[in-house]
Amino acid sequence: MRLSKLQKFILEKCHNFKASSPAEFYDFYLSARAGKKAVKSKKLIQDIIRKSLDSLVAGDLLTAIGKKTAKKWFIHKVKLTNIGKKIANLIIKNRQRKLPIK
Repeated sequence: MRLSKLQKFILEKCHNFKASSPAEFYDFYLSARAGKKAVKSKKLIQDIIRKSLDSLVAGDLLTAIGKKTAKKWFIHKVKLTNIGKKIANLIIKNRQRKLPIK
């Protein structure tokens, strides 16, 4: 499964905390778009984060805690599964570079 930058950010953030709310993932767009003029609306950011969370839940990397209506999920908290923990560890290890030893 290929992961986007947002999905990798979500997995890293969930790895640091046991359970996270979707509101904690908004700072991805605040930090990534700090230097750019085009700021996305809050509704658009909510939709993007919700879709990313849904795809991670469908891929069995996260478990969602919330309520489901006939049309959509209202996610209150997310937790990593065992597979998600392994992938989060890989993402963190790949981000850390090894120093060249001469």
